[in-house]
Amino acid sequence: VNSSGVDATVVVKNPCNFPTEFYSLDFDEQYLEEEKILRMAVGSEYQKSFFMPPRAVGETLPPEVLEDHEAQKRLKAQQAEVKAMAEAKARAEAEAKAMGEAAPAYRTVLFDPESMVKVTGNPVSRAVMRHLGIGPSSERREAQGIVVIVHGSPRAGKTETAAGLCQYYGAAHVCIDTVVKEAIAND
Repeated sequence: VNSSGVDATVVVKNPCNFPTEFYSLDFDEQYLEEEKILRMAVGSEYQKSFFMPPRAVGETLPPEVLEDHEAQKRLKAQQAEVKAMAEAKARAEAEAKAMGEAAPAYRTVLFDPESMVKVTGNPVSRAVMRHLGIGPSSERREAQGIVVIVHGSPRAGKTETAAGLCQYYGAAHVCIDTVVKEAIAND
């Protein structure tokens, strides 16, 4: 049954002597839970696609993403608790006022749970940085290597020069034209 309520029957014939298997992500509870966690982790920052470190079959999400999810759950629980305490206090004051009694002489000090969760960067970005061996500190980022941009007129040998420099320094070779074309094609 699809979203419009239409029921369909599919017949599959297997002429081979090995079994055919079908798998639907719509019924995979682990996949659905991980998908929900990832959507919360990346938020609206990424619309269609984003990089994730590779995972082996059956492996869980990166620890950074799971830790962020747990922190978000704790934050929501703390916010609900603070809200419930504030509502209870308001109810008690309203009841005391209705009965003609003085409001309670105590004062509740509310804390801000937002300040308890302080994490730098997106959890998915942190997972990718950990996978690539890039540390969060600026000193470590600066120690990762160099960036060389080769610019020039067409047919001047820029690609070969850039490839030679990358091979010499052991750096990654990224062609900006290719990156832009892929971004336009994926958009």
